[in-house]
Amino acid sequence: MPSSLRRRALDASVLAKLLEAPDLARRLQALPAAALREVLVEIGIEDAGELIALASFEQLRDVFDEDLWRSAAPGADADFDAERFALWLEVLREAGDRFVADRLAEFSEDFLHFAFSRLVRVLDLDRATASLADGDEADLLEKLVDSHSCEDLDGHLVIARSERSWDAAWACLLALDERHPELLRGLLRRNWLATESEAEEVGGLCTLLSESEMLREDAAAERDDRRAERGYVSAADARAFLALARSAPAAPEEDPITRAYFRALAPLPLGGAALGSAGGARGVAQLEQLATRVGHRDEADAASALSPSQALFRDALIELAERNPAAHQRAVEELAFLANVLVAGDASSGRAWRPVEAALRVVALCDAGLRAAIARAPLHTGETAADVVARWGAAGLFRIAWSESGPR
Repeated sequence: MPSSLRRRALDASVLAKLLEAPDLARRLQALPAAALREVLVEIGIEDAGELIALASFEQLRDVFDEDLWRSAAPGADADFDAERFALWLEVLREAGDRFVADRLAEFSEDFLHFAFSRLVRVLDLDRATASLADGDEADLLEKLVDSHSCEDLDGHLVIARSERSWDAAWACLLALDERHPELLRGLLRRNWLATESEAEEVGGLCTLLSESEMLREDAAAERDDRRAERGYVSAADARAFLALARSAPAAPEEDPITRAYFRALAPLPLGGAALGSAGGARGVAQLEQLATRVGHRDEADAASALSPSQALFRDALIELAERNPAAHQRAVEELAFLANVLVAGDASSGRAWRPVEAALRVVALCDAGLRAAIARAPLHTGETAADVVARWGAAGLFRIAWSESGPR
């Protein structure tokens, strides 16, 4: 049997075990979004409709933040993947039109407008008909109508941007019309205004930033805010931090990017990622193992498992845990932050960092920064390397080392 077919059969088996497990909904809804996404990708989003239907809105929104935005290159800003969004619409529709309409209605109108504006254009039907008959925009509108699927809905002409996503987009718009007509009317009007703005830009009449681009920036900013609460670092913030780190800090002082990161970070809920599998079905145990493997804050634990080559920093952290638990906790949290910085913003290797690779690199740089800090200001009597770590923090030590050995 070809390997692709073997994996398909394995994924189907895992899915079957998950669906047969008792108390699956509660256990699945307790998973962090990153873990849930890993499970869905492992199975295949197209085949995981039953699991997706059990997920909470908050989980689905956070999964969208990770799955619908893709970077073209390591360190580059993420952009919205409209075709991927259309695939998610198809999967959500498997639970029925009522379900997909109600679930979509839980998202902000700004997000829905932005996302659907990547799938369809909308025109006022009366104005479109008049323009097609005679007017300066007749050629442009006629070209749009003739080259794409289109339907009229509530006084608007809805035109596909992509034929591949048309069926999903149109079906979901009809579902919204049935269940949430006021929301739909607002979306159609906003999309119509955005389409007119786009048409003006094509005609060279619009010199300002198009509404569609402003929507992309607004949606990206909302996503960045939500991800910041979960400990992620945006590509822009990561690049800014690494650029700042090219200059070594003169004194132990928290930089503004690190300060903003921890200000936005939401407290980690107690027991959030640690789900016990005792007594559960094998499928649930597999699901929970994935959860503990992918949580980004668990990377801090990987970063704490230092290799012998970084003995000075390792021993300083161990000592700090005994003498100053708060400073130790902060240093470990900063290790996770720094690993996220490399994953999101460092393109020097030509490929994206894997989280564990980034954690190990951060540890090596913090060890080098600690040694450099001690060489710059030798330890006083009774002072230890742990005191230097407490004073500078992992981020400060990283910056010292990055200024000397980091990419330019």
